[in-house]
Amino acid sequence: MERSSQIGVQVQAQTQTLTPQQLLVSNLTEMPVEALYERVDQELKENVSLERDRSENAEYSENSDYSETSDYSETSEGSENTDYSDYSDYSDDADIPAPSSSARSTTEAITQETQSFYDQLEEQIGFFHLTDHEQEIIRYLIGSLDDDGFLRISLQQIQDELEVYHNVNTSPEELEHVLHILQNFEPAGIGARSLQECLLLQVQHAADRQSPVKQQLARLLQTQFDNLMLKRWDRIQRSMRLSDTEVRRLQHEVKHLNPRPGSSMGEAMGRNLRQITPDFIVDTDAYGHLSFSLNNGYLPSLRVSPDDMQFLQSYEGRDLKQLSRSERDGLTYLRDRVEKAQSFIEALRQRHQTLTSTMRAILTMQRPFFESGDETLLRPMTLEDVAGQTGLHLSTISRVSNAKWVQTPFGIYPLKWFFTSAARLQDGDDVSVRAIKATLKDIVQAEDKRAPLSDEALAQELQNRGFAVARRTVAKYREQLNIPIARLRK
Repeated sequence: MERSSQIGVQVQAQTQTLTPQQLLVSNLTEMPVEALYERVDQELKENVSLERDRSENAEYSENSDYSETSDYSETSEGSENTDYSDYSDYSDDADIPAPSSSARSTTEAITQETQSFYDQLEEQIGFFHLTDHEQEIIRYLIGSLDDDGFLRISLQQIQDELEVYHNVNTSPEELEHVLHILQNFEPAGIGARSLQECLLLQVQHAADRQSPVKQQLARLLQTQFDNLMLKRWDRIQRSMRLSDTEVRRLQHEVKHLNPRPGSSMGEAMGRNLRQITPDFIVDTDAYGHLSFSLNNGYLPSLRVSPDDMQFLQSYEGRDLKQLSRSERDGLTYLRDRVEKAQSFIEALRQRHQTLTSTMRAILTMQRPFFESGDETLLRPMTLEDVAGQTGLHLSTISRVSNAKWVQTPFGIYPLKWFFTSAARLQDGDDVSVRAIKATLKDIVQAEDKRAPLSDEALAQELQNRGFAVARRTVAKYREQLNIPIARLRK
């Protein structure tokens, strides 16, 4: 059971504290391959019991993939019998970075980004199952945030503005529900209506939120917020009956909270060049069989030092009481180093397993695209869909998809680009919003430039092609595609 997200409300619940190993796995899973290089290098420098494995029998070599290639012509369960003929799909995530074209032989590319703080939030909409109505509301909420990521205006005012200026009917309960969804976006704290709520959201979304220190921090924010703002730690200590050590620990935790989550995302002031190293490589053979592998480039194979292991084994069965204190301390220190090395190697193995499982599910669900490169064949797919396919937690899928890229025969794509929201065809079937946008773009390109089509006429043309969309929706998609209104297209 989770703690209630309402401010000032405390609910007693049974909780499970994340172990240090679980936190390590979580952190490594979220890292893109470039960050993983640095983390492995750091671990090698800090722990002499962790070594590069240069033996001939090493499971992974420095220039090979971290996993065996997964052949989808053989191993994808159900993929051969899946009928994708009914799907002609596009994404609603117009602001996700565009695919980067690249040669088949390279594993790096340069991409250009113009994403703003608001763009980065909008691209996360496709991660959740939202109706068109909810998407319209959440986009308005995103547009109502200030530069710090706070919602400074009341939900009542937003309800009035939606009804008067946008002809969108909603209720306070629905607005509260959609705002709660927005508050699950990254970075944590976005959409808060006060500093107190912002900081509490960050604690509630932390990977170790069930740990005793995070629960204590949540209680501090809920019950001692005024004293905290005035830095009255003496009063806080007396009121919460804290030890000096607990006070110092809470002070350390408070310093790591971000009072301005929106500003941390930054505002794109122009085009920024940055290098991309894909985390996954998808390929096809001469027979059209799909396969994929994790790209680990220069990530070395790791092992626990054989000398350290042999030294520990030499003490097995011996009475440690017969050893001197310095010998026992040295043995304890060595055992801790070895266990830490083993834990790190195991965490890398679990990361590999999680990434492989997630990519396998995406490749299965989006197989038609990976076979042809045709974006219209992308299926509607959310984080929940992939979590259901893999049996992994929703937050785990979110970490895997964050800041990772996929190299395909058709270019390099951000992993989150494959998460596409759904719309409805007139026959009731689901279709990705990207399909509607692509069709809209084709209609505009083929129109008579001397008599451009109005939004009403565009909506009618889309309906003739089977897409059940209203004029208001056409206008929204047209704006997202940067297509001018009819009188400006002459």
